[in-house]
Amino acid sequence: MMLLQMTMMTADRGLLRDAVLACMAAVCALTDLWCGKVFNAVTVPGLALGTICCISSAGAEGFLGVLCSTAFTVTVLYPFFRAGGLGAGDIKLLAAVSAFMAPEAYLRCFCGAFVIGLAAGLLLLLFTRGKRHKVHFAVPVAASVLLHLARLY
Repeated sequence: MMLLQMTMMTADRGLLRDAVLACMAAVCALTDLWCGKVFNAVTVPGLALGTICCISSAGAEGFLGVLCSTAFTVTVLYPFFRAGGLGAGDIKLLAAVSAFMAPEAYLRCFCGAFVIGLAAGLLLLLFTRGKRHKVHFAVPVAASVLLHLARLY
């Protein structure tokens, strides 16, 4: 009986973690579309909550994973930020997403966001015939997160 209760508590915690991640990604996508910004008021608490979840489930190893994933995110995306291709909010969103996932899952989600963003950019280019448009990168990030949570990759 005790094992069943512990299993249910762990499943509930995982479900809650996934719900928080999905909500954070969706809110950031919506604010990026409506305001052109990803707000710190969403990403910073998201990073903190994700880190707490990771530490509570995996201890010091989980914290090290969050640090490595965040460092990877900033290191890889900083040149895109400097070139004007990504905003700082996009980088912080991906760093917050990394805190909710195991490093391998995050890497799939990270790459998925870029593939979705590339496809969106190509579609915009194809259908707008030279007009200048911006891909709001929080949208592909949210799509990638939702695909991951749906276990589609």
